[in-house]
Amino acid sequence: MANGMASLFVGASGLKSAQTALNTTAHNLSNINTEGYTRQQIAFRDTHYLRIGGSYASPSASVYGLGVGISEIRRIRDEFIDKAYRTENGRLGYYSNQYKAIEEVEDQFGELQGVTFQDALNNLYTAINELSKEPASTVKRSSLIQNASALVTRSDAIYSGLKDYQETLNIDVANAINKINAYGEKIFSLNKQIAKIEGTGVENANDLRDQRDKALDELSEYIDISYYEVQGGEIYVNAGGVPFVTMSSYTQMSSRTNDDSTLLIPTWPAFERDVYPETELYSALTDKDKGGLKGILLARGSIEVDYTDIPVKPDKADYDLTTADGKAAYDKDYAKYQEKQEYYNKYIEPSVILSALAGVDKLMNGIVTKINDVLCPEKDMKLTTALTDENGNEIMPNSYSYTVSDAVLYDKYKNEVKGFDNGDGTYSYESSEPLYTDKDLKNKADVTSYNYTVLDMDKTDYGMDEDKTVGTEIFGRLNTKRYIKMKDANGNDMYVHNNQNEKGDRSEYKLGNIIMNSDAEQDIAKIPMTTLQGKEDMAKGQELIDAWNGDFASINPQMYAVGNFSTYYNNFIGEFSTVGKVLYNYVDHQQTMVDGYDDQRLQSEGVASDEELEKMIKYQQAYNASSRYVNVISEMLEHIVTALGS
Repeated sequence: MANGMASLFVGASGLKSAQTALNTTAHNLSNINTEGYTRQQIAFRDTHYLRIGGSYASPSASVYGLGVGISEIRRIRDEFIDKAYRTENGRLGYYSNQYKAIEEVEDQFGELQGVTFQDALNNLYTAINELSKEPASTVKRSSLIQNASALVTRSDAIYSGLKDYQETLNIDVANAINKINAYGEKIFSLNKQIAKIEGTGVENANDLRDQRDKALDELSEYIDISYYEVQGGEIYVNAGGVPFVTMSSYTQMSSRTNDDSTLLIPTWPAFERDVYPETELYSALTDKDKGGLKGILLARGSIEVDYTDIPVKPDKADYDLTTADGKAAYDKDYAKYQEKQEYYNKYIEPSVILSALAGVDKLMNGIVTKINDVLCPEKDMKLTTALTDENGNEIMPNSYSYTVSDAVLYDKYKNEVKGFDNGDGTYSYESSEPLYTDKDLKNKADVTSYNYTVLDMDKTDYGMDEDKTVGTEIFGRLNTKRYIKMKDANGNDMYVHNNQNEKGDRSEYKLGNIIMNSDAEQDIAKIPMTTLQGKEDMAKGQELIDAWNGDFASINPQMYAVGNFSTYYNNFIGEFSTVGKVLYNYVDHQQTMVDGYDDQRLQSEGVASDEELEKMIKYQQAYNASSRYVNVISEMLEHIVTALGS
């Protein structure tokens, strides 16, 4: 012991260090239930050494120490476990949002509980089957109308439910964007506070670092992130392919919508790009399956769909493949099918909601059109000039055909429409809307043919009413009559299929637009199932049965098995059940992974009360020992001073 006064420093440093250790332990205990808190540990070190004569460089130099000091108060944190946790948490957010969408689809169809859509289908088929036995029966006709109306009501409820849930997911997208921005702002603010405190080199901003780590944990649920710490304690965060948090700022995420949709698409305005380019959003690579926001977008979809978006493979039986024209027609339609299939596979099939909307719309359109077409048989007409009604207004055809030299035309939304190359310098188009040669929509392309359908008077049946009504369909469209009545060139009545509603817009048999035909509902006698002579047409009843049981479609373009309406629906709902089971397993696996990493963090980073109490006793004893040491040195010095004074 070099001198007495220096010995007091040894005791004082012991008191101070023990007090700091006690404070750290108490801080751990007080935050034992604080979410995101990391256990703090104190590290001791030797303080300064003083020389007793001689040189410090001399190996024989005598030195004495001034006690113990605090090296640092550090957090017990494993950054590798943190990164693993955040990676798996991102995948959990991605898959759980898609699984929720699958659950919603299953709930809407009610196959697991409640009123099932299958029952509505079976009831309508039963009504058709009974009517086929007695086509003139008012009881059987009333049952058909009643069950058809029940199916329309049930399908409308499903359609509205899916659309409402899509809007809910749209709100979830907006909320996720707001949360991501809030976490970015919080991390940026914490960066500055941490840098300010740690810039002095005196202490670590442990509690602020805990808050920042918690923000990173929560951010990882919404978007795929990577990050690294720079000198000064700040971290750089990359999210969605851009620098999200830097030393100077954080990047705000925003959103946009397409002209014809209210669905939000997340964007980075500062970088003038979408957060998820198409190639990344719909990528099947497993490394891209991270982030709840991406999972919501994928489940919701970003386009409007209906039955027309499901491609139908052309049947070779419908073409005369023994002729060059027949082969060319088949090749042309098959090329269109492949292009449409590509679009479906990329934009619709990956989305739970879009595939459900398109699938159920396809089913209802098929049921409605097949039943209506049996009752109202039609034939095609291809004209070089448009038909006009009694007021001289052009009647909208089913489609417009073009054969022009332009490789690209434009639709009314100014979108490019590519033609089919005929190999002779011309391109063919077929569109339900007029096409234009310029993007400004000033010049309409020359129409080659107008394609109409009219009621086939040679095959039609008649109603049992006094007027022997023809062309009465079961299912109608909002504000749209099925036919426009006019005279043909011979002065006979001609019924042209009407494609335009009262507002002038194209009207199709799709969900949201399908209703019951009020004429058939109010007077079941008008249902055309009797001959011109007033006899019930048994063949017509059998046609309805055959239409139901005949081949309809496969549930998606990847599946070649074609079934009837009931088979289609069973396969359709079964596919969602299969996908739901797969997603459930993914979510369960990811939850296990996340919980496992969280448990590892708790074991190493969490506060154990027994361990901390043990440390508190140890540090309290150290404090008491230092206190007694100071008392001994104080008494010794007093004795020396007193003895010398005497």
